[in-house]
Amino acid sequence: MIGAGVVSPAGSTVDDLWRVVHAADGTLAEVVTFPGMPDNPALVCSAANFDPAERLERHELRRLDRSHQMAIWAADDAIAEAGDGPTADRCAVVVGIGIGAAAFHEQQFAAFSERGFRAVSPLAVPVVMPNSVAAHLSLRFGFRGPSVTVSSACASGTMAVGEALWLLRTERADRVLVGGVDALITPSVVAPFLRMEAMSTRVGDPEGSSRPFGPDRDGFVLGEGAAFLVLERSNGAAEGRGTILGYASNSDAHHVVAPAEHGVGALDCMRLALDDAVLAPADVGHVNAHGTSTQLNDRAEAEAIAKLFGPRALPVTATKGVVGHLIGAAGALEALVAIESVRRDVVPPTANASEVDGEIDALVDVAQAAVTPRTSVAITNSFGFGGHNATLVVGR
Repeated sequence: MIGAGVVSPAGSTVDDLWRVVHAADGTLAEVVTFPGMPDNPALVCSAANFDPAERLERHELRRLDRSHQMAIWAADDAIAEAGDGPTADRCAVVVGIGIGAAAFHEQQFAAFSERGFRAVSPLAVPVVMPNSVAAHLSLRFGFRGPSVTVSSACASGTMAVGEALWLLRTERADRVLVGGVDALITPSVVAPFLRMEAMSTRVGDPEGSSRPFGPDRDGFVLGEGAAFLVLERSNGAAEGRGTILGYASNSDAHHVVAPAEHGVGALDCMRLALDDAVLAPADVGHVNAHGTSTQLNDRAEAEAIAKLFGPRALPVTATKGVVGHLIGAAGALEALVAIESVRRDVVPPTANASEVDGEIDALVDVAQAAVTPRTSVAITNSFGFGGHNATLVVGR
């Protein structure tokens, strides 16, 4: 990986993201109340130090969704760090997106409802179509290689990075701009997440709201952001920020929202990713867990990790305790955090992990303080509604 850029609740540079995640002082959450649901306040993690007007043209501010604007910001930084690259026909774009331009869609529906047909933008479809972000990034940078969109719910960002790895391995591209994005702090997304009781309702304690692996965890906190990486084939020497060593994905084929019992799908996925990297469990120094702070997911993931590596065999951290759940961007951002952890030789603590569920504590060693990993290899997991599982193996 030779370039990276980010927009997140922890900040809109990689250094800011790392500093805040490493400190793990609590969840960067705030309470918001939307029209139509005054009795149902929601906890959300909004992007910090992000003002699209600083970088984007007026027409991009007016005609694009917030998700596009975040993606452009993060991708610009990633490309700038990577520097000059291969010819445009050998450069690809892969984007993971969970839901997409929800706010823009809401705005268009409101315009139609209030002012009628003529109020609808003729550009609405090219904005809300799922492949829109990838298309805009290809146009922005003039990349004429494959332009791919991956939409696998909360596993989208991780699967996008895996697809980018495959493009490089099969020599369909020499450089890939890859990442994930979602900007979903809108009523049409928050309301159904609250209705299905997936989100934390700890509105009296925003900083302590996301509690991965905690005994009283009650759901995720919805975040927003984008994370983009620039990948090129390695020449075998250490270069850039780090290396994607392996990838795997599979399906639970169990339930549309609940993980397979005992985390059997997650376990198989991690095994397959290690096989792809030609590594053994003993080669791994830490796990960046999906760790959503939901009852079923955290327990299933802990069981899978313990079965693969042994009970409490290595430190486990969960970035969502700080930044919340970025849905389509989550896996890409957490891959970046895992790469930075390996590069800096430190595993960041899990926020709000002063107490760990007793059953989970017997299975995995949830990092409660920053620790030094035993090896320079990490895995990062993502699991999505629909039974999607994805794992990346990263190293120096």
